[in-house]
Amino acid sequence: MIQNPSNTTETPLANVSLYLNSVCPGYTQLEENVHHNLPNDIAESTWGVSWPIANGKSINAKLKLEKQYLNVARPPMGPFESTTYVSLPLHVVNSFKEKVHRCDKRQEGNLHIGANVNPLTQDPFRNPNTNPGALTTILETRTRFQSKNPFNKLTSNLNKLFVKDDFYENVESSGVSILSYNDDFASCGKLLISGNINVLNVFGLSESSEYEHTKEVGSHKEQLKIEQPLLRLQFSNTCIITSLVAFVLNDEPIIVFGCNLGRVSIIKPRSMKIKSIDLNLNTSEHSLNMINVSTVQVIRHPLYEYLIVAGTSNGEVFILNPFGRNELRNYKKEVVETDSYVTYFRKFDLSIFGHATDDQLIGHFKLCHKSITAIASTLPVEGSSQTDSQPLLLAIASEDGFVKIVDLMFTYRIDQEEIANSIVTDIVPNYFNSGVSDVRFSPDFKFFTIVGKGDLIEVFKMTYYNITGLLKKSERPQARSRSGTVNSHNSHYNGMAATHSLQSLQNLQELHPEKGYPPVIKSVEIVCRLKGHTNSVKSIQFLKGNCDDSSLVYKLVSCGNDGKVFAWEFDYKAIPRVKKPHAATQSKPRESRRSIHEKKNGIQIVTQSPSPGPVHSRSSHRRNLSSDPILNTPSFTNLLSTKSLNLTSVLSDDHSPKSQAIEAVVSLYKQLLDVRIKKSSNKTFIQGSTIISPIVNDKYLPSISIPLATIDLASVVPDGKIDNVFIDNQTVWCFCKNGDLFKYKVHIE
Repeated sequence: MIQNPSNTTETPLANVSLYLNSVCPGYTQLEENVHHNLPNDIAESTWGVSWPIANGKSINAKLKLEKQYLNVARPPMGPFESTTYVSLPLHVVNSFKEKVHRCDKRQEGNLHIGANVNPLTQDPFRNPNTNPGALTTILETRTRFQSKNPFNKLTSNLNKLFVKDDFYENVESSGVSILSYNDDFASCGKLLISGNINVLNVFGLSESSEYEHTKEVGSHKEQLKIEQPLLRLQFSNTCIITSLVAFVLNDEPIIVFGCNLGRVSIIKPRSMKIKSIDLNLNTSEHSLNMINVSTVQVIRHPLYEYLIVAGTSNGEVFILNPFGRNELRNYKKEVVETDSYVTYFRKFDLSIFGHATDDQLIGHFKLCHKSITAIASTLPVEGSSQTDSQPLLLAIASEDGFVKIVDLMFTYRIDQEEIANSIVTDIVPNYFNSGVSDVRFSPDFKFFTIVGKGDLIEVFKMTYYNITGLLKKSERPQARSRSGTVNSHNSHYNGMAATHSLQSLQNLQELHPEKGYPPVIKSVEIVCRLKGHTNSVKSIQFLKGNCDDSSLVYKLVSCGNDGKVFAWEFDYKAIPRVKKPHAATQSKPRESRRSIHEKKNGIQIVTQSPSPGPVHSRSSHRRNLSSDPILNTPSFTNLLSTKSLNLTSVLSDDHSPKSQAIEAVVSLYKQLLDVRIKKSSNKTFIQGSTIISPIVNDKYLPSISIPLATIDLASVVPDGKIDNVFIDNQTVWCFCKNGDLFKYKVHIE
């Protein structure tokens, strides 16, 4: 029975005694999810916060913290958990404080409060990253359009006809313990999904983010408010949920999570279906370190309904097709090829010219020797369908302090031929060269942000070559051409007006006149750093609804281990341009930085730390320029000539006009990358076909130090670890590692 910590005047603190004689946190059973009252001695600045954002737009509002918060209960300590850095919830910490307050000072030494590990209990060192605590997110299941659309019910019924439930099994027969289930999903506008150790909870919320199934239990003096989940599952005692993501597909909420046992599980809570994919990571029973699935991401690909990209704690990446019939059971990991930055175990073709396969495992490769911490993509599963202005990029962050950008267009036919160039086109380090925890693209894919163990938020700008615009025949041959970027859809080169120079490409346009081609990266440069956090930054996100092609003004929200949440406004046109370092600075590498790579396994790597080199001025990428300097170079002129497009070694045996045209388009992608490498001013940081961005000295880079708003929860988050934030028009949610969920209500003034 759970005791209310607020009623401590007469009753003993029985729940606290569990912590004094066992390994922290000392739970003996899984309890209910309880609503607790916040203490009254919280600072006034925490109760109310000025808030200028709603739906990504500027408003005049105020946030008010609700006096009750929900704690997502955790199970007893499991055999594979690390007792290092286990977060204690607020009500337990308050119980400790109350016990100390009631104890005589002469007896305080017998309390042993603060000893997280019992010295009489064996506690071998384990990786604390396998203890992520509570992973929480909110999923909007009923949008405004869906709720008002009179044909929504008919559409949902049609979608059910095409649901591939034969790939799943019932939860009842999967060996998972069903602690509670309520099929009242239809009445909920949102789902609050939280995984804590081996327990998965799905709570129902209204469209205004109010709890839907709160229940009062206990006597009048010791009455508690508990939140009954729609679904509560408990997995095996050896399981720890290490990563979690949720999305809606065909009006069906889907939860994907990875665990420490090296498995990826897919759950449909509404229909009680589950599918588990074992990645065969821990084949050796005597392995000292368990390899876990450290992060998962879901992407929408033109060839598949959706794909799961899973990163592991040993630096490997799996690309999974959950509907593949050729399962992973008989797969054996063997090195098939390597390049400077990637070790391939299963090569794949995920370019737009590839073909869908029926394999469950699409691709498998290794990027580093440390844990993959975050994966971002320009192919969001809940976004619109693929367009010609949408690149095919994966940004994969790791514990070694790097973000590696994989362009899926460069995977064309690598599953059938020897790899000439790495699929990693760019490597971007963070300022401290350590521990990237999150990477996110802006909604228009023009910027991306990196956060990690440092207290900085770094913003990078990306420009692209508009492949579709380059291949289209000019409607006005004498018109001035614009820059060949993704922002210029009519970009072309005057030399392309020749009648026979691009005959094969014109054949492809005739075969697929409506088809566009994803843009390819033209440049990646850091433009700004945001400074405000006083500890490691855990996550960052762009707010939707504020993206405007003309303004380039973005709202961002960050949270971290300092117990604070910051709201930022980033205006690209308003920030100063990056300063150019002096010649003396760029000639002598900075020796204080350690090497950005360590030599391992004889792979060719960079052994020199990236010194602050010259950074291109923003003016060279402005969209109002009449032409791009690269388009006027002889190398680019030769690229578009007939001779260069008639490939001497065609990868395919099919010599049809369509096949030759595809080869010409692929050749254009590759040669644009070559042109980019030749034009790069940072020759020191180019290895093969991969460009490594230099670390720009902080004194040369503009920074933003004043946020739009600050939410300070340090007084109610004992260890300050806020893992995630969810924001809508009515509420601001703060999700903590210890399972405490705090909610602010938005009051427009």
